[in-house]
Amino acid sequence: MNASVSNITQGQISQIYDLKHTLPKCPVYCGGPLHTDRCTILHSADYRNSSTEVINDHVGITFNDDIIHHINQGRGPRHWKVMLGFCMWQDGQLDAELMKGYWIEQDYNLTVWGNYKRRDKMWRRIIETSSQKHAKQFIDNVFNT
Repeated sequence: MNASVSNITQGQISQIYDLKHTLPKCPVYCGGPLHTDRCTILHSADYRNSSTEVINDHVGITFNDDIIHHINQGRGPRHWKVMLGFCMWQDGQLDAELMKGYWIEQDYNLTVWGNYKRRDKMWRRIIETSSQKHAKQFIDNVFNT
């Protein structure tokens, strides 16, 4: 979600997909190594249209002219990112990788919607916030406050 794609712009997205509307100037991000020829808009759950796929209480995925038109009009989602490609795991694969410690689980954090020039900045901010929360919980438990 924080690795921008350097060889394609938001203007080219509209041309490639033959869209009526052009996205406002924004970075295009790498969503994952699979189907990098597919483009979606990952967005906050405050927006839905007929082709929105709801991921959870915080996030949805949509890609059509309607969302682009609504973004341009200021009626789109509050937060959004243009993504090329996506990640996908086989049944049980992600759970196994989590158990082996390959991934760090974090609660949803608004920090994911920021546009960062350095690839690691978003993840550092999310982990710092989580660390502060867990440290406070630990201190509160130790001192029963």
